[in-house]
Amino acid sequence: MGEMISLVVCTLGRAEPLRRLLASLDTQAHPPHEIIVVDQNPPGYLDPVLAEHKGLPIRHVRSERGLSRGRNVGLNLAEGRIIGFPDDDCWYDPDVLQKVGAFFSSRPDISLLCGRTIDARGTESLNRYWPISEPITRANVFGTGNSNTIFVRSAVVAAIRGFDETLGVGASTPFQAGEESDFLLRALEHRLHGYYDRDFTIRHDQVNETLERVRAYSIGFGRVARLHNLGPSLFLARNVRTVIGGCLRMAKGDLAGARHRYTCFVGSMLGYTAPLAHTADTSQIRGDPHGA
Repeated sequence: MGEMISLVVCTLGRAEPLRRLLASLDTQAHPPHEIIVVDQNPPGYLDPVLAEHKGLPIRHVRSERGLSRGRNVGLNLAEGRIIGFPDDDCWYDPDVLQKVGAFFSSRPDISLLCGRTIDARGTESLNRYWPISEPITRANVFGTGNSNTIFVRSAVVAAIRGFDETLGVGASTPFQAGEESDFLLRALEHRLHGYYDRDFTIRHDQVNETLERVRAYSIGFGRVARLHNLGPSLFLARNVRTVIGGCLRMAKGDLAGARHRYTCFVGSMLGYTAPLAHTADTSQIRGDPHGA
């Protein structure tokens, strides 16, 4: 039978991408135990999409807006021993869940698996990934973790109580990113072991790196670096590289590249220096009923 895998999909305003994801889940060599679709759309918006996939084990629930909030709603319902968090605009090759099940069956010492996102051509998307496969650490966490590729044992959820709802797209704070890195770092703090496998991939299209997106992700990076005391070891070094890179591009007349790095620097500083008034809210996540 293999590992029971639950997928928690938070979705807002992406009917066509969700249709693609569900179609890919319909072809899995190792079918998911359940697909918890956490709907943040107006009522009825997803009805035509979900009607096309009645053969899939879909649990359709609703939540208030916020990516971390929606994932926590799904986590509170998940029954699987293994849980993944696909975005509504990613998709899986047919052997993805088979690989996930085989990995966790063969590695009882590992609680989290991460990999890379690649587009339809096989080019990396969404992140600059760590160059080698190895255990996830505080030093490499920002290059090894993307929420689309994170699969965890249910015991992880019991230990760290889900995602921090003050982080991520749709949060009621300025910190509109960083929730997956925070999730991994809190798991490490609980002495749970994660592994980054470069050969494990999830499909995701390239995204337009607008300055607004760069700023949002930089603020999230700065916030997570502050929350987990990564200032001397990671935050400072990255910002020094960013400033040097911006100066070099300015000297070469690359104003767009210089502006990009300036935005990264300013955003990360805003996130890092923001007051610590906002605290993690994961109180809605229950303990693990499986004891996995």
